Amino acid sequence: MNGKEKQGMNGVLTLELLNLDGSLMERRRVPNLITTAGKRLVAELLMGRVNGLPVNWSIVVGTGTAAPSTDDIALKGPAAEAVDPAPKVEVIDQGDNPSLVRALVTATLPALTDATVQPLTEAGIQVTLGENTKILFNRVRFEEVNRGSNMVMKMTWEISF
Repeated sequence: MNGKEKQGMNGVLTLELLNLDGSLMERRRVPNLITTAGKRLVAELLMGRVNGLPVNWSIVVGTGTAAPSTDDIALKGPAAEAVDPAPKVEVIDQGDNPSLVRALVTATLPALTDATVQPLTEAGIQVTLGENTKILFNRVRFEEVNRGSNMVMKMTWEISF
């Protein structure tokens, strides 16, 4: 080991469409873009420069089709939100390689209550600071997923440092 590491921050969204009985219909893994606001949040938390700590982590989904940009501060077509009541942090042992710390945000959108279909094409992690400051930490655009009344949509976001 040379005492140097190439550290970055990246994220991957895993989308799982589940039948109402819990069986897997489809799984997708999509890498995302960390927004400038997301990177700034991490830096400001490290320096103690935020007015409130994160009180809520949720995954937001939408219908926007524009490519992700570091300047994004919201989804292009917000449609639904699912809260993770207990986000996790874990350290991954990689043997002789530099350590890896991973944050996990997991949320589930229940089946729709009516017989309509909701076409979804984008998602992001939304962090709420204090009472109502919302920050779009990251954003991803993916091929259309049709959420319906016959399925549950489970989303797991891995953010690795």
